[in-house]
Amino acid sequence: MRAILSAPGSRGDVNPMVAIGKRLRDQGHEVIISLAEPYAEIAAAEGLQVEPVISQQQFDDAIGTASVWKPVRGPIAVFRLIIANYLPLHQQVIHRYHKPGETVLVAHPLDLASRIFRDANPGTPLATVLPQPVTLRTLQDPPRLSPWWFELSKPQWAMRMTYWFADNAVLDPIIRGKVNRQRREYNLPAVRRIMDQWWLSPDRVLGMFPDWYAPSTKSFCSQLVHCGFPLDDVNGNSFDPPVDRPIVFTAGTAHQHCRKFFEQATAACQKLQRSGLLLSSHPENFPANLPETVRALPYVSLGQLLPHCSAIVHHGGIGTTSQAMAAGIPQVIRPFAFDQFDNATRVEKLGVGRWLKQDHQLADTLANLLANDSSQTLPDIQRRLQLTDSPAIAAAEIEKLGAAASEHS
Repeated sequence: MRAILSAPGSRGDVNPMVAIGKRLRDQGHEVIISLAEPYAEIAAAEGLQVEPVISQQQFDDAIGTASVWKPVRGPIAVFRLIIANYLPLHQQVIHRYHKPGETVLVAHPLDLASRIFRDANPGTPLATVLPQPVTLRTLQDPPRLSPWWFELSKPQWAMRMTYWFADNAVLDPIIRGKVNRQRREYNLPAVRRIMDQWWLSPDRVLGMFPDWYAPSTKSFCSQLVHCGFPLDDVNGNSFDPPVDRPIVFTAGTAHQHCRKFFEQATAACQKLQRSGLLLSSHPENFPANLPETVRALPYVSLGQLLPHCSAIVHHGGIGTTSQAMAAGIPQVIRPFAFDQFDNATRVEKLGVGRWLKQDHQLADTLANLLANDSSQTLPDIQRRLQLTDSPAIAAAEIEKLGAAASEHS
């Protein structure tokens, strides 16, 4: 089987796809992955054939402005980048490597080129890989998309109207023209409301999160399979495990505008008289003249680091959120954009962390969390996560699609 994977995003999008690709390669399949150039070495190190389709400059330009880390402007900026650059280039990758009867497309939800190709070539199966549940519009428990108190969550008829308005007034005007232009190349009819349900594969949707993390997604669609959290965390920098169980602070690997976040983190550590560890891929984020009790490091494997720490304060990316639960430590989430508000909501519902809604309350929130960390929820979740090999489950589902396609070719 030949699997063509796509990961048009930052490290939180790349790691799960690389983990799935590695499992497929270990089973003897050929794996091609298209992604942004900064992450090409990560995939190549795992033996995958790499097609960089977003240059380093394009990626830096996309995340280089502070507005990309805002609740509304951030997702819109990402959609514009993907449609303008990724859509046509990944289409070329598919055409270059596609073998009828032997190929399975394994797509990030923003990979609309694979979705279009699947419509034009129904014999080529498609698996949509969902890194987080925020992409599913579950009406009975809608995903949280902003920090604003007035965001609607019910009744269901109001949510339907909200989604309809978002599609027709905001999303379709950005996306629909180029999607339908590419569809015309295959003599396919035009589509509307692209981000409603069309963008999900009719063959298989792989949720890279457990059903207990997002219970309302269980009945979302018949082709959805919950695989669990992919905890593979590859290619981090080497480090000596801390012995003082510090509090870890990170705003994600791609965030270039979080110096204030780290300044507040440093102040909180000093107020609590606790050691701290600041993580960022961009050293300009770190405050100058850190106290001796606070250290700064580049990207490291959270799977290796967090078991040696007492807590983590982070942006709410799904990868960091799941690694904290797997390590059995409490977390404080200070979300900025994208799926981060939704993950903060789910962590609070599970009772394994807090959503920090006022930055000046960081030290008090941490003190309260550490003083009252007696819940049995975290150990129970930690045990569950240790028993699941999420990428292997996803790879097995992809193999099923490939076998079925081969039989019918």
